[in-house]
Amino acid sequence: MVATFLILAEPALQVIQGRRKTVPPLQDWKLVDFGPIVGAKSVAPLNLLETASVHDNLGVGSTSATFGTAPGYWNALLGVFGNVVPKAVVENEDWMRALSIFSMPIVRAVDLIAGATNAIRVDVYDEDDTVLASAVYAHENLEPCVGESITAFATAILEGKVAPGVWFPEDAIVGEENIAAVLAEAGKNAHTLSVEGNVQTEDVFGSRAGMAAARQAVN
Repeated sequence: MVATFLILAEPALQVIQGRRKTVPPLQDWKLVDFGPIVGAKSVAPLNLLETASVHDNLGVGSTSATFGTAPGYWNALLGVFGNVVPKAVVENEDWMRALSIFSMPIVRAVDLIAGATNAIRVDVYDEDDTVLASAVYAHENLEPCVGESITAFATAILEGKVAPGVWFPEDAIVGEENIAAVLAEAGKNAHTLSVEGNVQTEDVFGSRAGMAAARQAVN
């Protein structure tokens, strides 16, 4: 939570045809479909590392990243916090740490009611902004999701499919087979693994037991 609060003080980076620009954080909201279980949720630009790392490491000319949470009033609260509260306040790590400690019981209480689902969607567009392919990964609980994803990378290192070291994921994974191996492990307990467009689901998420379990959960 501390990291989320601190990011609110930063303008959101976007790369448009190789040129970098920034926009206000958590404004210009739009609905995005995260699959049949999570459904459509509101997201808006936030200064996430993937925007720069995907552009720099994969050579994608235009990149952007968005973020949202639920219930919707959290989005409104974060948006006001990032764009109305003085930047000097939001940038103060000690104050944000204190705020996160204060907020945690409230967040935990809401999670008991609304759940702690985590979902990621990646869209690939052509130069005319037509969606060529989309992939969705969703897990019912953020905390085990993070642990399983870390385990997936550790397993890939032990199998020789990812080089040891500290990497951005898009820098460490250099081949399609390696991508599928990591995502198959990370997706074993995910409830949504889906792909649309001219790409096969197995090409992205592999074909291990996680695929069958995810399909059964969705059906």
